[in-house]
Amino acid sequence: MADLSDLQSAQTVKIVGADSAGIETNAAVVKNPSTPATAADPALVVAISPGTPIQVTLTSGGDTSGIAFGEITLSNNARVAVRKTPYIEQTTNAQRSMASSSANDSVAGTGARTVKIIYYDAAMAGPFTETITLNGVTFVNTTNTNICYIEDIIVQTVGSTGSNVGTLTLKAATAGGGVTISTIAPTDNTTLYAHHYTAVGKTTSIISLNANSTGTSSGHGAIFDIRTQKLLTVDDAELQVSDIIRLAGGTSNLDRIYQAIIRITGPARTTVYCTPESNPSNTFRASFDFSEI
Repeated sequence: MADLSDLQSAQTVKIVGADSAGIETNAAVVKNPSTPATAADPALVVAISPGTPIQVTLTSGGDTSGIAFGEITLSNNARVAVRKTPYIEQTTNAQRSMASSSANDSVAGTGARTVKIIYYDAAMAGPFTETITLNGVTFVNTTNTNICYIEDIIVQTVGSTGSNVGTLTLKAATAGGGVTISTIAPTDNTTLYAHHYTAVGKTTSIISLNANSTGTSSGHGAIFDIRTQKLLTVDDAELQVSDIIRLAGGTSNLDRIYQAIIRITGPARTTVYCTPESNPSNTFRASFDFSEI
């Protein structure tokens, strides 16, 4: 590594940072001391004046991180996506609508009051958000007309119960029309879908996978894997991109840390799948940590 005098006398110095997944990024060169760091230039900006300390300013390079988590209750040994409730993926933009099965989920109610939809449009740009003020059992139309792929739906504000009282339902059309795209089960406050969408031009790095279940007996375990499907192309298969981890019956929790990080290039949808090893009804939960740039 160069010392201070080396840096001060250099014509050009390359500085390389890394995102939270360890991906080399944000290469920069030394610039004039008066050059400010800006959002348009996300690299490290270094101000060097002879005889003075080096000052380094770091601005965001667009790196984000998150966790996708979900659960599902199963009484058979079929392989299924880990989602608490069914999800009917759409492929076209539209104005949607949302309501509850309970009158208590409303602007002045004891349950959910406002709900945020996190979504991508049909061209896999995003994520975008829209917040809806609920009106009980009466469907409220979204303002946005470009809602397509649903990343998550989250209860934002609540009354005295602290959660949604009824089932919250997102419909494909206005005024409660069309198919049911997604629901939030009573008291859950979120969809509990163990999936993530990667937008066009983005790369998702999957860092770890966690799995657990309510099964306490031998033979009531399951196997879990991560699968990805490319979007916006015709007939692309959903492919397994991780190894298989096995949760033995009676094992409370299992973590898989990926030394070789799994990288997903958008546009794509990534989902955790679960295959129970027996038929007794158990609840299985899974999540994966990721960063994205």
